[in-house]
Amino acid sequence: MLKAMASVHIDQKSALWVSRGLIVGVLALVAACAAPNSALRQAQQSYEKARQDPVVASQSPLLLHEAEQALRQAEAAREEVEINHLAYIAQRRVEVAHAESDRKTAERVAEKQLKERDEIVLEARTRETQAALANAAEADAVAAALAQELAALEAKQTERGLVLTLGDVLFDYDRASLKSGAQQNLYRLVTFLKEHPEQNVLIEGHTDSKGSEFYNRELAEDRAQAVRDLLIGNGIGAERITASGYGESYPVATNDTVAGRQQNRRGEIVLPSSEPGIAPSSKPRIAPRVESGIEGSD
Repeated sequence: MLKAMASVHIDQKSALWVSRGLIVGVLALVAACAAPNSALRQAQQSYEKARQDPVVASQSPLLLHEAEQALRQAEAAREEVEINHLAYIAQRRVEVAHAESDRKTAERVAEKQLKERDEIVLEARTRETQAALANAAEADAVAAALAQELAALEAKQTERGLVLTLGDVLFDYDRASLKSGAQQNLYRLVTFLKEHPEQNVLIEGHTDSKGSEFYNRELAEDRAQAVRDLLIGNGIGAERITASGYGESYPVATNDTVAGRQQNRRGEIVLPSSEPGIAPSSKPRIAPRVESGIEGSD
């Protein structure tokens, strides 16, 4: 009896230990199932953060989709090795999505800056073009006004510059004093020189061949000086004016006829040009040397 009772006690004790072992195993299995994989958890967190970032979501939708697929596969896997592998793939897809988003953002910023720079350059060039057109228009207006003024003076372009020829209407016969009416003809020249203070002027006196060369030279010189004095008296700087008398040295017509001699009796106002491509001499002509005489001229 005692032996049978001892045997029953031992069987009960063994059964108890077996039951405890089963419980521990089940609990361990449950704990293993309940504890998520750390790599998977990190990949899930990274993906969720990227998915909620509007910039990453808009710039790298395909990469985020691939990361999501890898996560779903990892979550369904049972083997630890496979879970870790799929979690790694998901994590890498998320990281690449961030990098792709940053690259596209940088490109967009660079493109915007380049566009702004091009707009600034275009605006600057537009301003330069407008300024150049305005300057050209102003220059054209000045040239047109100058042309009108010169037309009023009846000046002609020559290799020496613009030449205004005044006939024998400025002086009486054999006199070097300006006629009162002749002064009015010179006031237009005064106005022109005042409006163009950079313009110098040469005044040249010429006669016909009647009388001695010396007398004609002296008469021409006095007449040129009379015109110079009038200009200075009306506010034109003396340093801008050169007056010379050449007598009969530079005829423009024959002295054998009355009409020819009348053309040779003249005063010439020379306006040396400063325009590019035109380089007339600003120096007076060189008159031939003559001996003194006593005969009169015009």
